[in-house]
Amino acid sequence: MQETARILLNEGWAKVVVVIVALSVVSVIMLVAETLVYGRTSDRNSVLKKLLILCVPVTAFLVFSASSVVTMETGGSWIVFAGLTVAFYVATVISYIGIKFYTSHKSKTGIEQIRILAYYDNLTGLENRRAYKEYIDTLNETIRNSKQKSLLSIIMLDVNGLKKTNDIYGHLAGDELIIGSSECIKNVFSSVGRCFRTGGDEFVVIAYMKHEQFVEKSEELEQTLSSWKGEYINGISISIGKADMAEYPDHDADQLMIEADKLMYKNKQNYYTSQIMAENPVIEGDAKSTRKMRYADNFSLTKYTMPVIRQMAEVIPGGFFIYRENEQREIIYQNSKVLEIYGCSTVDEFQELTGNSFENMVHPDDFATVQASIDHQIDSEDGDSMDHVIYRIIRKDGMVRWVDDYGHYSHSPDYGDIYYVFITDITDVMMQKGAAN
Repeated sequence: MQETARILLNEGWAKVVVVIVALSVVSVIMLVAETLVYGRTSDRNSVLKKLLILCVPVTAFLVFSASSVVTMETGGSWIVFAGLTVAFYVATVISYIGIKFYTSHKSKTGIEQIRILAYYDNLTGLENRRAYKEYIDTLNETIRNSKQKSLLSIIMLDVNGLKKTNDIYGHLAGDELIIGSSECIKNVFSSVGRCFRTGGDEFVVIAYMKHEQFVEKSEELEQTLSSWKGEYINGISISIGKADMAEYPDHDADQLMIEADKLMYKNKQNYYTSQIMAENPVIEGDAKSTRKMRYADNFSLTKYTMPVIRQMAEVIPGGFFIYRENEQREIIYQNSKVLEIYGCSTVDEFQELTGNSFENMVHPDDFATVQASIDHQIDSEDGDSMDHVIYRIIRKDGMVRWVDDYGHYSHSPDYGDIYYVFITDITDVMMQKGAAN
């Protein structure tokens, strides 16, 4: 009888052992699969801990059952223990799966939060400069064979007056100006492209659309901006420049961006010109001068407006200076950006470098050509008061750079014939075009 019970006990014990071993094998496979999927060395300790935890009930059951078979002192209690062991084992596996699901969900949520922080601007919610750069790289790889290549447009936008807003009304007002601008840009252009905030007051839209659609969108944006109101801001002004593949079929996305940026910057200069210069239709001057009479009513520089011009010129994004149209071409004023472009720390250094003359601001090999071009543009019958020239300069450190020059001719009752000039350093652009030495 005792021998029969021992055999039955052995058979029952063997079945339970098979079940436990099978569950153990499944668990080990699960853990190995996890290691292969996530495959990080740092996970090895975690995997070993899980294996040890799962082995505890198995080991306890095997020891207890072996003892029961040998001594027969526990009778049929091994069945109860086996049941509890299996229940504990199943609960362990279920808990593990639940924890794994929870941590996986938390991990995905964390990854998404990191992605948002990495690719989206915190203030406006638009995609940031990093996202813009990666998208540009993608466009450069794919646009050549795209059927929509001719529709690709890059639009550069720059908020006017951000520094002035920050200085006068504070940074809360400046933030509101940026937020309001981003809302207007997104509302107008998000249906046709992607909108990015790439800098403090700089935005970019990359869209696929025809020029006619861009004109419509620009008008819509202007209306949206002018009607926008906030706690501090009542109406917004933005300078825009656009370049597209239809106009520049041989350009890549980076080159399109440069063209759009140049046009945007020119429009921004025109905006600040209109803000700085006050119209004065009544002016005294030499009636024999055709240029003087033709453009004298555009802008007026006087000893009273000069302080205002000096103050506003410091917020202009780029170099701005004024010089007399006389034999010496004497420089009347230059803002701090001009000093930076010429590598000077003080006005005295700049005056020593240039002799306080526009002629010496230009590379000696370029001046004759530059002056002839300026005179031709201003004197031409169909010309206006603006001229545009590109020339080299020599900085204080001896480095040769290229600048883009937009000049505006006028006459002042206090200063005589003068030029208002906006310059920007375009050496990088010229290097890309292979024009710089």
